[in-house]
Amino acid sequence: METLLKYLYGNHPKSSRLKELGLKALDILVKKGQIEHLELAKGIGVKFETWKGYEKPVKTFYSVVNPLKEMQLVESFKRKEGKSFKTIYVYTPEKFAANMKNFVKMTCEFLDSRK
Repeated sequence: METLLKYLYGNHPKSSRLKELGLKALDILVKKGQIEHLELAKGIGVKFETWKGYEKPVKTFYSVVNPLKEMQLVESFKRKEGKSFKTIYVYTPEKFAANMKNFVKMTCEFLDSRK
């Protein structure tokens, strides 16, 4: 798991907090399958009393979630509830596995082309 977190968030000492939050987010998503974004933020300990504009809690939350989305561990979609929309995050291990297989295949092809 440490290798995955290092791959997602880097190896800089300042990223250790993001790694902790990322591991919490993954645990929550694995257990629940899907979760609304405010509930996920609360679950990982991001305080979001003032979600207006570009404030630090919002930046922290998306700094944790975006690498998970880029690696296709998590997928998001919007669901309409009344006049507003809610963002739902879904754990997608099958997409992650396919992404990793493709990554390994493309890397091997690239390295073989360099011979």
